[in-house]
Amino acid sequence: MNHQPIKFAGLLLFISIISAFCIANFVGADSSKNTSGYAWSENIGWVSFNNSSDGSSINYGVNIDSVTGNLSGHAWSENIGWVSFNRADAGNPPTAPFNGGSGPIAQYNKSTGEVIGWMRVLANGGGWDGWIKSYNITLDINGDWHGYAWSDLVVGWLSFNSAEGGGSSYKITSAGVVNQPPTVSGLTVSGQNYCSTPYHYFSWTYSDVDGDPQTKFDFQVDNNSDFSSLEVNRTINTSAVNQSVIVSVPNIANQLNYNTTYYWRVKVYDGETDSGWIEGSSFTTEKHQYPDVNFNWSPTQPDIDQETIFTDLAAVYGSTKSVWAWTFQDGNPATSGAQNPIVQFSSVGGKQITLEVTDSDGYTCSNNSMILQIQAELPNWQEK
Repeated sequence: MNHQPIKFAGLLLFISIISAFCIANFVGADSSKNTSGYAWSENIGWVSFNNSSDGSSINYGVNIDSVTGNLSGHAWSENIGWVSFNRADAGNPPTAPFNGGSGPIAQYNKSTGEVIGWMRVLANGGGWDGWIKSYNITLDINGDWHGYAWSDLVVGWLSFNSAEGGGSSYKITSAGVVNQPPTVSGLTVSGQNYCSTPYHYFSWTYSDVDGDPQTKFDFQVDNNSDFSSLEVNRTINTSAVNQSVIVSVPNIANQLNYNTTYYWRVKVYDGETDSGWIEGSSFTTEKHQYPDVNFNWSPTQPDIDQETIFTDLAAVYGSTKSVWAWTFQDGNPATSGAQNPIVQFSSVGGKQITLEVTDSDGYTCSNNSMILQIQAELPNWQEK
């Protein structure tokens, strides 16, 4: 004859009687806990992890410390009574982990997302020590528990989520414990400074619901949409939310080429997790370099009203010059659209000259840094 079901039923009855005496005298529970909901066992039924779950007037709950990950507090079962996560009343676990005599008896590992360790039914007896051990318990991004705990007597398998345990909907949830990944938004890119040192400027907005700062970012640019042949690949440990990439000829590592469509993406980190890759809009660099504007004049030190010839020395790339726009301070004429104009100045001193060149593709650059010095004409002395 199989006496195991009779033994189990008797043991459960014994524990239920003990738990009935414990509930009135138990004072270690606390409702200020971040873990709530129900777990389920085919043998003992529901286990509540917070009085907010079952509506009890007795304050209790289970907590996961947001810094250390240590579990504490108590759960409740109407069949087996209090289930403790505290070493103070549970004692030392029978085997590893956490059987060293101090510290927590259960802990959440932020790196792996696992809950490892023990809990103990305080109304144990009848040959059962009351220990229940975690078995592949994990927390998802929402703080919902998944997996099981196990005890070879009374409890059997204890399921923390109906996603695995089946039956009616239930779960254990820990609020504010699992680090939420940062997010990236507002990705923008713009071409800058094509008339001198051209570059593209990339920026984004970093956000984190936990308030964690950005600790680093990955930044990639490629001329393939699948990012299979990276032109730019950077990992930078900073809270900065922007990057600049030079456009050059010839193209070299970590720089961009002209007349090329690029794709870019960024991944940000908060110290514990990352946002995943977020792509910005594709962009195309300009067809070729912008005009490199320069000029000279003759004579180099003209007199008042002396004809001065200005010579265009601008270089254009991949196109031809189409428009010249000269401006002469105190000059006659004051402006000119000729390539090499002749100008006279009617007063002495420094004169600012500006040349703006537009090529046949519509790219425009200017040079206004040159100062022409006009000197007074020396008197024409004659010997007698």
